[in-house]
Amino acid sequence: MVRTGVSFTEFFVAVVVSYLIGSIPWSYIFARLFSGKDLRKVGSKNVGATNAWNEAGPLAGILGFSGDSTKSLFAILFAYALGISKSWWPLFALIAILGHSFPIWLNGKGGVGLAAAVGAFVALFPLESAAFGILGGTLWLTLDKGLTFAIVSVMWPFVILIGYFRGTIDSLGAALTVIMAIWLIIRGLDNLKRSYSYAREPLRSTFVRRKLLRYMGLLFPTLAYPLWGPVVFRYIVVISGLIALTLEIARRYWKGLNNVLRKAFRPVGKSEEAFKVSGTSYFLIGSAIASLFPVPYSLIAILMLTLGDSWAAMVGKRWGKHMWLSGKSLEGSLACLFICLASGAVYMNLISMEISYLALLVGALAATLVEGFGNWLNDNLTMAPTSAFFMWLISL
Repeated sequence: MVRTGVSFTEFFVAVVVSYLIGSIPWSYIFARLFSGKDLRKVGSKNVGATNAWNEAGPLAGILGFSGDSTKSLFAILFAYALGISKSWWPLFALIAILGHSFPIWLNGKGGVGLAAAVGAFVALFPLESAAFGILGGTLWLTLDKGLTFAIVSVMWPFVILIGYFRGTIDSLGAALTVIMAIWLIIRGLDNLKRSYSYAREPLRSTFVRRKLLRYMGLLFPTLAYPLWGPVVFRYIVVISGLIALTLEIARRYWKGLNNVLRKAFRPVGKSEEAFKVSGTSYFLIGSAIASLFPVPYSLIAILMLTLGDSWAAMVGKRWGKHMWLSGKSLEGSLACLFICLASGAVYMNLISMEISYLALLVGALAATLVEGFGNWLNDNLTMAPTSAFFMWLISL
């Protein structure tokens, strides 16, 4: 049995306070203040930030989410202040989530608890949660509401597993956090069903399917490298690039192969790619060239290509209003710069292989500029190698 570090009375007080913190219905309160509506009777009838946003406006939703998302964090901080050992912190986060789901002030009718869990995961797994947030944000940009809740819910156990193997949390803490994640999934089953139904519309778009395929590039730095090391990682990426190059050359002279590839990639391909090198092939060839640079520059460059190019396209498509180059918006380019910096900083700390933040900034700027000039430079091919080169050069 893991010791709590405090007396039974102090432990019991922490349990009660955690429940009371969690039971404060912030989204309900702000929805009432801004619209006079009772979230239990309108919209999805869920006492959560999303329903508050939909029924009482963005400000109510933002304030509600801010209050709800810090519940488990404050429960953990209270346990920390009492001197309770870290192994037990997830328990108090779970109790705060239960308080959110069954608040005494609303006769036990509360929200799902997903927002209430955010603070807990940030406190328990700061780096893993940052990576998770980047992935969640990317999926939201890509799919809007469709499948995002489902995929995000399924990813919780992976965050816990990564945190456990990195030594962020011990076995008791990991077990308690798994229970928390299972509870969130069970509690959010209706949201999961709606999430799948929302996915039908975006998945009809070739653009969306193309982006989802492109995210497979994240497997190079997040799976191949951690599992097999730099040598195997480089072999995998280079071989992938060579296969793509070989197929592109072969289909120019073999009509049958070209027809097979066109049919296979029709759901994600552009019409003009039937007679040109595909963007996916350029992506794999560019990643292969970038992989020839030393680790971690090669890893971060592939990450920047995968996420930076997608964020630039999706943000530009949704909110781009100020064009600075042909077909490129300032909003999209700023989003590219932001995600390149954020993903690079989080990733290099996760793999414990830091580079200077100056090198990271130079690499992100290089990637953003290449993406901006993509109509002339072919950003799929040149973005990762250029970013890796400048990060390597500035670090010499």
